Amino acid sequence: MFDKKFELLLETPDSWEVTGGMADDWEKNLGDAGEEIKDKLEEKFPDDGTWKREVVDRSSREYAGFVNPGYISKGGRSSANIRATRDSKLLGAFQQWKDGVTNAFATVGGVVAKYFRDKVTAAKDRWAVKMAEGALRFTGDKIRGRSVVPITASFLVGEGRATSWLGAGQSADGDPYDIARTAEEAALKPAIVQRLIQGGIMVTNSGNSPDEILRQNTINASLLSGFRDTAKCDAFVPTPAADKCFCSWELNTEGRLVLHTQVGLTTP
Repeated sequence: MFDKKFELLLETPDSWEVTGGMADDWEKNLGDAGEEIKDKLEEKFPDDGTWKREVVDRSSREYAGFVNPGYISKGGRSSANIRATRDSKLLGAFQQWKDGVTNAFATVGGVVAKYFRDKVTAAKDRWAVKMAEGALRFTGDKIRGRSVVPITASFLVGEGRATSWLGAGQSADGDPYDIARTAEEAALKPAIVQRLIQGGIMVTNSGNSPDEILRQNTINASLLSGFRDTAKCDAFVPTPAADKCFCSWELNTEGRLVLHTQVGLTTP
């Protein structure tokens, strides 16, 4: 008989607007890091010899696979001619890149990395929109409330406080239940958090493709089955079923993305 420990049905919000403070902090932290970014770029590519080795030569090797060695263009250029021209242009781009870095991080009017900071400021709104429609949909925040990923992860390691995080469009049948082997909760929780955020974004980027949903659910099942204590719960499966353990993305009747999780143990 399947003894269900808990079942979670958590609707993913369409967006999770960033607070003004979050966007401002992103702008300030990235802007303040301008000098460090410049130093790292110049350390990575100190001269045209390094540029040739790390950029031009690597790119040339990759590009070679796309050009038939016997190809001759209408203008009479061989594949070797085409590659040589391309490599020459890439190599010549080093000084242009170097000048661009110098200009972007120059001190103007007493402001360090003035043009870089201006670019960061201009990108702040785009960053906020991307975060709102991406990772934040799945994580939420500690001030306004947790979203589907932290709730699910906390339920899976038996953290009772997770029950109080449930909001609109979210329901739980049963209490948080620790599926992890002894002393492995600290390993399971961050692993499943990262997995679910990544999977949720990939599902969203696919337009909620059924094939991508199944692929992500299969990975979720494999990860959780590997962490579980076999005496606490059954192995996880990709597709929800009444008598199975699963942690699966699915679409509800309104076409909204839902994270559906069930944990239980089959006993004689």
